[in-house]
Amino acid sequence: MPPIDFRLLLVTDRHQTRGGPLPEILHHAVVAGLPAIQLRERDLPTGELLSLAQEIHALAEPRAVPLILNDRVDLVLALNLGGVHLRSDSLPVSSARRLLGPDRLIGVSTHSVEEVRRGNQEGADYIIFGPIFDTASKRSYGPPLGLDLLAAACRESTVPVFAIGGITCERVGDARRAGAHGVAVIGALLTRDDIGEALREFTDALQM
Repeated sequence: MPPIDFRLLLVTDRHQTRGGPLPEILHHAVVAGLPAIQLRERDLPTGELLSLAQEIHALAEPRAVPLILNDRVDLVLALNLGGVHLRSDSLPVSSARRLLGPDRLIGVSTHSVEEVRRGNQEGADYIIFGPIFDTASKRSYGPPLGLDLLAAACRESTVPVFAIGGITCERVGDARRAGAHGVAVIGALLTRDDIGEALREFTDALQM
């Protein structure tokens, strides 16, 4: 199982960059010390997603920043990316593991404690759990789960759990006290004028 040596995961959404090019924003983030990227542009056709993943991989790889791609095991293999992130209702972890081998990361999105248990049983390397707080990008997944359910999920997991959904610097401490290994963030990073400053704030909050 690959080590999870990061506590902050930037989940991309090019619709939340206020018109800025996603690769340019990610370049600034990587230079500023971003530890891991999850490329989540699920509405892109394969050709455009392939080109975008190639561009981001080219800027992330020299700094050893893992690029984790949503669902597309085929593109992970084609581009030799760091891993795949699976929805709770997509390809089983066991199937992805057979294709990817032991050295690439496999993460799973979960929205209940039962899904966390299943992700652990199937051999996921890490779990994303949420939405913890209310956020527009996660309302389709139902109401916020809250910190008590996050704590329950963390107690049931033997692999790192990342909290997602409405995560701000001010809420990082609450997530960590609930047992989360780290946080997965979208808007709180991508919408900032200075993503480097935002990263420093999150890094400081995660170290407390």
